Amino acid sequence: MRSIHTVRMWRFHLVAAVAAAALAHASACVAQQPGRGSFDHLRTSFPLTGVHAVTPCETCHIAGRMAGTPRQCEFCHRAGSGIASTFKPPKHVPTNEPCQNCHRSAATWLGARYSHVSAAPGTCMSCHNGSFANGKPAKHVVTAQSCDGCHRTVAWLPATGFSHTGVVPGTCGTCHVPGGPGLAKPANHIPHETQLTAGASMGCDRCHKSTTSFAIETMDHNNTQGNGAGFCRGCHATGTSYLGNMQKKSVTHQSSTATDCSQSGCHRPLGNQGSTYRSW
Repeated sequence: MRSIHTVRMWRFHLVAAVAAAALAHASACVAQQPGRGSFDHLRTSFPLTGVHAVTPCETCHIAGRMAGTPRQCEFCHRAGSGIASTFKPPKHVPTNEPCQNCHRSAATWLGARYSHVSAAPGTCMSCHNGSFANGKPAKHVVTAQSCDGCHRTVAWLPATGFSHTGVVPGTCGTCHVPGGPGLAKPANHIPHETQLTAGASMGCDRCHKSTTSFAIETMDHNNTQGNGAGFCRGCHATGTSYLGNMQKKSVTHQSSTATDCSQSGCHRPLGNQGSTYRSW
């Protein structure tokens, strides 16, 4: 009769043999089926970068299917795909362009640069309305023109020359004021508000006829008579430094009693020389 010790030893060796056989079989299976770490995913023309590098294989390879798995972002990152968990949000820029045309990183959706290649001219406001993309700021030039009338798609600033087509005459001051979106008058601008009759109500375009250069101007004296109604010497006296190509002389260069150009007896409208307000 076998001893209890002998039986126990026999059972131990039997269990060890079975375990060794099972381990050998498992090792053989592993050797026949390469694991994830041994497969070069670059062979699929889809490198695993960013979050794709840590995403479980079965997330994309549904039911173990390898061949034919789509490589296009939009195939997976769309509602109802059953593969990806991140999709275009409701406020995404409306576009049918492939995701990778704008999104450069596989680690985050942020930092996208929108490609305007397929954007039709005049449709900027469909996105740049403050909802999908940045819209016009509060101090933007008052205009109904499309953004691409002045702005380029590579940068908002500097904007190209603002098109004044359709701007109502006399409304320049809507933009061309201190703190406004357009260039304001410099400090040494001719003081037309105080030196010309009703000058405060004169629009920029009364003198400035060009919308491409403020230096091109024809002075409109607005029927100013001088002599208190709008002193000529305020701009034309020697020593003044206002902008413009007006002639400047001492008020008494011809008459020691003159107190203003229009009282000299020479310069119109009260004098008799030169065409009105132009050639003195």
